[in-house]
Amino acid sequence: MSRIPLRRSALSVMCCVCSMPVLAAEKDSTDVIVTATRTEQNVDNVIASVTVITREDIERRQLQSLQDVLRGEVGIDITNQGGLGKFTSLFMRGASPGHILVLVDGVRVGNATSGTTSFEYIPVDQIERIEIVRGPRSSIYGSDAISGVIQIFTRRATPGISTSVGVASDETYRGTASVGLVEDDYWFNLTADRLQTDGFNSCRGSFDDACFTFEPDRDGYRNTSGTVRAGYRWGEAADVEFSTLYAKGKSQFDGGFQNEAEFRQIIPTLRGRVRVSDALTLKLTVGDSHDDVDSLYNGEFRSEFNTEKRTGTLQADWQITQTQLLTLGGDYIDDRIESSTEFDRTNRDNTGLFGVYQARFGEHEIELSGRYDDNEQFGSHSSGNVGWKWHVSPTLALTATYGSAFRAPTFNDLYYPGFSNPELDPENADNYELGLSGRVPLGRWSINGFVTHIDDMIDLNSSFVPQNVAEARIRGIETFTELAFDRWLFDFNYSWLDPRNRGDGPNFDNLLQRRARHSARAQLMRSFGTFSLGTEARGQGKRYNDAANTVRLGSYVVADLLGEVKLGTDWVIQAKVANVLDRDYETVYLYNEPDRTYSLTVRYSPTALK
Repeated sequence: MSRIPLRRSALSVMCCVCSMPVLAAEKDSTDVIVTATRTEQNVDNVIASVTVITREDIERRQLQSLQDVLRGEVGIDITNQGGLGKFTSLFMRGASPGHILVLVDGVRVGNATSGTTSFEYIPVDQIERIEIVRGPRSSIYGSDAISGVIQIFTRRATPGISTSVGVASDETYRGTASVGLVEDDYWFNLTADRLQTDGFNSCRGSFDDACFTFEPDRDGYRNTSGTVRAGYRWGEAADVEFSTLYAKGKSQFDGGFQNEAEFRQIIPTLRGRVRVSDALTLKLTVGDSHDDVDSLYNGEFRSEFNTEKRTGTLQADWQITQTQLLTLGGDYIDDRIESSTEFDRTNRDNTGLFGVYQARFGEHEIELSGRYDDNEQFGSHSSGNVGWKWHVSPTLALTATYGSAFRAPTFNDLYYPGFSNPELDPENADNYELGLSGRVPLGRWSINGFVTHIDDMIDLNSSFVPQNVAEARIRGIETFTELAFDRWLFDFNYSWLDPRNRGDGPNFDNLLQRRARHSARAQLMRSFGTFSLGTEARGQGKRYNDAANTVRLGSYVVADLLGEVKLGTDWVIQAKVANVLDRDYETVYLYNEPDRTYSLTVRYSPTALK
């Protein structure tokens, strides 16, 4: 399943499902995904549960943040501690936030000390496309990819100038401008963005829990960002491209020790491709991801955590036959930290070797992958994956997969003074999955069931020291339907989850904290020529804020209304009422979510860019 513009894809993809070999993806980028195997695949041939979110989707839904983009996607739970720019955690298929690998333009991102990604700081207006692959991918990417991979692609090069400005509740303002040049052999693009808001009171306040203070004030946020992309192509023989994402800003929140964060993210990337022969292609990606945060309390410095990931990947794709592809490659990752907190070690590296074999024999596809990692701290580790897909008919497919995955302990787990354990082993997981997907004349649908067992989970003992003591068993069913008919667009997804603590102790068989057993989202859009109207509703069942399952977070349903008017071919005016019923709800105990809000956006995008 993938979220792609249905008017273009419903017929074009159906026509190519049977006639196209499994390994030969068409050039329409909305139909192609690269994250699942590091090679281009048509979304209908991927042996995994996948979603593609395009720039068109983001603009149509009038989304202000990356967490809003991902909120409600199949198998994803989002927790947020007080609005834009506030700490955000993402749970995929019930696993922990650190069990998701996040890439930006092919480069690993995330904080090396905590092991999680600062989704709240990644600017949504710099995003061109997002690919989500659910299920284990350690056999291809190594550590962290236990529950899945999210890859973010920054804005592509487009000719001309485009811009947008917007205002919203809570004194929120944003502006984006982009300029690009595209010729046959070279391209260039520059996009700049500014978002600022006065926000609202992020935490209801308590001296015993959550923010451990009472600060009934507005907690603002500002983010200034930009992307640069430039490349050159030597016909079909080779190409090279450089891109950089930069974001800098400040976020205010409630806290007794610190209540402000000044952040900076820089992700430069260099990619190259050489077509050695008709059958062999070499690819090289080199990147450097910086995640820097200074914490303050009422303007006074408290702490500094600057982390860096230096990465490099060399990959060879060998087209054995038209329907067989072998990929071999190697990764190098070097994690480094500079901090006001003294760690026993401030850097470590990891070398990984991986191979992927993809083939189609008649109506059957197979995918075999394996990887060997050698980490400077925890030693060697192997992982594997096997997948099978049977195209029962031109409109129906059955999949079955098994995969193993692991996650290396973080710098905090291993070295944080007084609260660490350098003897920790990696967390290990096994995943079993069955899926059924199909197409109908108006769209697509899918259903996937899975079971994940996670062993040697890292948990804190009574002295707050991490130990390999916890276990989890997660079962789930995910469904998705997407339809387009006449001028209507409709999609619906529902997830049932049973995430259980299976480790010894008082919390045995409890639900893992902050995971909802029931989640759903529905969207309905209707075009009336020059204007369109739509609504979106999402909801979750009850959750527990703590491992002991004593603090319950209630169920909720939130609905939005959207409208859009086109003025000629180049101008668009958009309006949105979010949380139109003004529901009160929490995704983290004592932390507020936005009330009813209003937004207005004016967008200029010349026809030549579309």
